Amino acid sequence: MGISMIPGLFMARHRDAVKDKTRGIILGRQKLHMPDRRMARFLKHLNGMGLSLTAADITQEDGFTETLFARIGYPKIEAMDFTAQEGAQHLHDLNLPLRPELHGQFDVVIDGGTTEHIFHIGTALDTCHQLLAPGGIMLGFVAADGWFGHGFFQTGPDVPWRYWHHARGYEMLEVSLAPRQNPTKVIAVPDPTGKPRGGEMALEGPHMLLYAARKPMVDPPYAMPIQGHYVDYDYDGKDKGDAG
Repeated sequence: MGISMIPGLFMARHRDAVKDKTRGIILGRQKLHMPDRRMARFLKHLNGMGLSLTAADITQEDGFTETLFARIGYPKIEAMDFTAQEGAQHLHDLNLPLRPELHGQFDVVIDGGTTEHIFHIGTALDTCHQLLAPGGIMLGFVAADGWFGHGFFQTGPDVPWRYWHHARGYEMLEVSLAPRQNPTKVIAVPDPTGKPRGGEMALEGPHMLLYAARKPMVDPPYAMPIQGHYVDYDYDGKDKGDAG
């Protein structure tokens, strides 16, 4: 796992949403994955966003990304992992429920492509929600179509929209796709709810799904999310308007 150009620019876009936050956490400690030519392009785009930085400003000797987060305006970012091998401060298996003492302790939670590698992905998403304090910011960037075999799952648009927005009541600040071959391109992903084929779209090559969302101050009543294709159907598969 690591921060490449797509998630780097995505996080920079949302620096204003986190500027008043004081504590953040990322799932899996992330390294900076940016060769020299890509780094030059990244810095040029940051400059266009009002961030005048050099490679030395955003890199650190061990290759991890706490310096990058700090220089683009994020609070101190801690890490959660199931192993201490890469220096994570919080050890936790995301397949399992979160221990209560960590509930609501963070203003920013970042899923940097981790949940797709967790077999019980719904539990991992619930953990992200539980980690966040009211009004906190959730940021996710995960593999999309074209990365067959990369993880257990390919995350589609129903995760940000049906889980975070409709089931959890989050305000969606961005839901988009970015192609790996054109990392500065941002393709808006609309809410799939109620559409005949939901959020299906044909993609050529690997993309990343990006989403940023703000947690409500008060959690709404929770109902298990279902895909946007099926919101007009009862759980027995019958159309809600079908008396038969």
